[in-house]
Amino acid sequence: MKIFIITQEEAFYLPAVIRTVLAAWGKDLLGMTILPSSGPKKRWQKIINTYYHLYGPRTFLYQGGRFVFYRVMNFLGRFVSLKGFYSVHAVARHYKVPLYPTPNINRQEYLDSLRLLAPDVVVSISANRIFKRGLLMLPRLGCINVHGALLPMYRGRLPSFWALLNGERETGVTVHIMNEEIDDGPILAQRRVPIVPGETQHSLILKTKIAGAELLIETVDRLKRGEIEEQPNHRNQATYYSFPTPRDGRKFRDLGLRFI
Repeated sequence: MKIFIITQEEAFYLPAVIRTVLAAWGKDLLGMTILPSSGPKKRWQKIINTYYHLYGPRTFLYQGGRFVFYRVMNFLGRFVSLKGFYSVHAVARHYKVPLYPTPNINRQEYLDSLRLLAPDVVVSISANRIFKRGLLMLPRLGCINVHGALLPMYRGRLPSFWALLNGERETGVTVHIMNEEIDDGPILAQRRVPIVPGETQHSLILKTKIAGAELLIETVDRLKRGEIEEQPNHRNQATYYSFPTPRDGRKFRDLGLRFI
């Protein structure tokens, strides 16, 4: 099974996920594209303003401190050996994974380079771009995505936030075939994740990321053996959530829910 990964750069959660799947897939992995953590039109001022109003001052300062710490540690990791990984790039360097950078995963030159690799499957792990038809049709078995919710419910952004805000007692993860719609396409596998009293968004993201990595490895292995049966991802049952507004963030905090 020849596997190619498209993901993004993110320091807090994705390094552990990427390390888990790279260790499992070994020589089956052809390479990886690591996209910037924000879209090309976003600017730092807008990003800072967005998260300040979502988190509130205290959590924003804490998260900002964590971000700076991870950036510093990632820089130091280029020169000295560290116990952990502080970026997706650091994991890729450790495992000597070939990287295929691009400003646009749907650009023809990029597709041509992937076509030469002839992947059986392209795996999206928190990739923050829309996959268009040319890319979706390129791998023999299609493109698959891992999503941090039980589809068709909670399509879209930050499902952990919305599950907590809506008072859910459980959430989960889904691996599904991708199409040009967001979190659409047939379901390949799902796993439920309980939401316990006192759960924070941070703890829930950790749980769903770990479950998602494990489920992704199992699903690709079953694809390799031809044991997968697709299940419908019913659009008429779907709910969709966008990125929380400042008002959503205030409501989250007013309910006594915590990000960290």
